[in-house]
Amino acid sequence: MKNLSGKTALITGASSGIGLAITQVLLVQQCRVIGIARDFSKADIQNELFESFNQDLTDLNKTSELIKKLIKDHNVDFFIHSAGSGLFGSIEQFSVKQIDQYIKSNLSSALVISHHIVPAMRKNKSGRIIFIGSESAINAGKKGTLYSSAKFGIRGLALALREDCSKDGINVSLINPGMVKTPFFDNQNFQPGGDTSNYITPQDIAETVLHILQSNPDIVLGEINISPRNKSITFKA
Repeated sequence: MKNLSGKTALITGASSGIGLAITQVLLVQQCRVIGIARDFSKADIQNELFESFNQDLTDLNKTSELIKKLIKDHNVDFFIHSAGSGLFGSIEQFSVKQIDQYIKSNLSSALVISHHIVPAMRKNKSGRIIFIGSESAINAGKKGTLYSSAKFGIRGLALALREDCSKDGINVSLINPGMVKTPFFDNQNFQPGGDTSNYITPQDIAETVLHILQSNPDIVLGEINISPRNKSITFKA
């Protein structure tokens, strides 16, 4: 397996859930990790290879300035966009401000970061970009107007970027997970079933990311769909 020592990964959403699991797996592989999240106060990451930056991704201008600084200070080999949140309901339930903030956080931020990352990787003629999407980017569901809109956008970004970068030494991958057992569901009225066959773990996604990063750079693992063996949803009382 390819050693990631000496490589640098930029990970959004690195403070919890899937992003935290990816961070931990890459640190074990001696990869330097630059983590971006709104709040790292609950993330206990003690590793000299890890550097964290608190950033609200809905502030696109400040996000842009941060990424420019990070690219100037570091040679970023991998960009993994794991940041995301869930907001479910009928479209008329959401205010214009909620819609604006949600799309900024879950889609526009990925576009802004890619805007800076891709030219830097093109200059180096190498790089890996991985977007964490969702099965909701393939099959939209009820009450998922905002969530699916953002995830379909991420999927479109990943697929188009892959075509744009195919001759530049940059591999772009997309992982579409089903229900992952994370704090994502803490504020939802539903969650995956309790059996281990009913959900995916953050570790499952992190190991998939590692597999992509360690794969032959001459092939592209373009789109990977991951589902629990036995899908089940339970609703909270």
